[in-house]
Amino acid sequence: MLSLYALIDHTILIPVSSTFYQEDAMQKKLSWRVVFSAVLILLVGLSAQAWTAQTIQPIVYTIKVSAPETHYAEVEVIVPAEGSEIIEMMMPVWSPGFYRVQDYASKVEDLSASTPDGSTLQVDRPKNNRWRIQTSGTPIVVLSYRLFCNSVSVTTNWIGDDLAVLNGPATFITLVEQIRRPHEVRIELPEVWEQVMTSLNSAPDGLPNHFRADDYDILVDSPIVAGNLIVNEFEVDGSKHYMVDAGDIGQWDSQRAAQDLEKIVQENRRFWGFLPYDKYVFLNVFRRGGGGLEHKNSTLLTASSARSSTPSLSWLMFVSHEYFHAFNVKRLRPVELGPFDYENPPRTSGLWISEGLTTYYGDLLVIRSGLCSPQDFLSRLSSNIERLQNTPGRLVQTLEQSSLDVWTSGMSGIGGDNATTVSYYVKGAVVGFLLDAKIQSLTGGMKSLDDVMRLAYQRYSGERGFTQVQFNETAEEVAGVDLKEWFRIAVSSSEELDYAEALDWFGLRFAESDVKEQAGTWKLEILEEATESQKNRLQQWLGSDGNK
Repeated sequence: MLSLYALIDHTILIPVSSTFYQEDAMQKKLSWRVVFSAVLILLVGLSAQAWTAQTIQPIVYTIKVSAPETHYAEVEVIVPAEGSEIIEMMMPVWSPGFYRVQDYASKVEDLSASTPDGSTLQVDRPKNNRWRIQTSGTPIVVLSYRLFCNSVSVTTNWIGDDLAVLNGPATFITLVEQIRRPHEVRIELPEVWEQVMTSLNSAPDGLPNHFRADDYDILVDSPIVAGNLIVNEFEVDGSKHYMVDAGDIGQWDSQRAAQDLEKIVQENRRFWGFLPYDKYVFLNVFRRGGGGLEHKNSTLLTASSARSSTPSLSWLMFVSHEYFHAFNVKRLRPVELGPFDYENPPRTSGLWISEGLTTYYGDLLVIRSGLCSPQDFLSRLSSNIERLQNTPGRLVQTLEQSSLDVWTSGMSGIGGDNATTVSYYVKGAVVGFLLDAKIQSLTGGMKSLDDVMRLAYQRYSGERGFTQVQFNETAEEVAGVDLKEWFRIAVSSSEELDYAEALDWFGLRFAESDVKEQAGTWKLEILEEATESQKNRLQQWLGSDGNK
């Protein structure tokens, strides 16, 4: 989901060659290409039908940017009508991971439909994000539209002189149907742009900048970045990873960043015991704004223009958060978060698990990777505790309600009214810390929240999903005791949290205030008189001495 560590601001671009629909010669060339593609789809479909009656023809998109400085992309879509007299197309109203309704369709201009030979088809718009097309019996509908790409958020599109970043929900109009249909994307770049990077698989023809998704879910979950990119590759446990830097890079050390991310990936491999993908792409764009959004096999990251050559701790924890989502929420998820209905946003009480625990582990796995010191990690955790304890809304809104109300309060879990709301990012991370300590204490250090996450993944990942009750029961099974009252207080009530057990287990305390009038602070520090057992438990929790 959207990262807590930065404000949300991203950009998307997709290149296109020279003038589009401007010269007669280009019009003829385009018409011939449309006819050829349509005939090819028909021939492929007929050939495949000789083998199986279940052949599903793909929807094929061609995206072109002829004049990047105008912020416009031209999109052409070849849609199999498959004998239907009427087909209905839709564009999503929200993006998975970003819990806010958005009007992507407002950026669609000059939409029209035709047959492969250019005959105009009637298009009606029954809803703001839907288009109904009278096919007149044609087996192939050619849909054309322009996209105005001038927005800088994690879910919208941007086109500029030297960069393209494309987000699926804001780009791809698709059929309203219930089947899993392949989708293909062809991207035509300006001559001065060199490369396209995405987690999408290459199409079977192997042609450059031609990609294929098994279904629409995969398509919209795979952002695309194009331009003159810096790419560093590394491999962990047989899976390939790509660190892609784009935009105003400045003196940024891309190779050093990739080396640090490799350590984080290795630590995640140790944590989970496997990597669930063959390919993962870090799309790191330096531009106006900030924030990140997770995807199944990639993450789109935005940061301000590089001000230093090496990754900061804040940046590493930000990326670690988004990467941990490849496991927690993209594969291990609340049951409500899939399969997706892109026109009707889902409500779940489990975002404290999907986002709060991801914040907790995103930070924790950075120190376990040897990329920061115990003091660095405790400072980050202290910051979350302080933010929570200084939020009056913690005594008003429960953690469950914070998740359920995400569509109506704040910006996807960030920026709500502190007087009446609490952030599931912040309180969820703190609850994760307390639950981890609780389980360790109950089991004499033999089990931890790590074991809960792994067991939950084993049982509920993929198509299954988990309910809040199932996650709680998994924690109870690992802890070996009934935790219903603990979860009631921490998750289902607005009562104050109790830090005493966690502090005692790890040999920590809250530092005293330098101001006499103040009783204390929320800054965690290691007890000078900590016992050897407490020191060992602290080191085991953090997984290293910070100097791997």
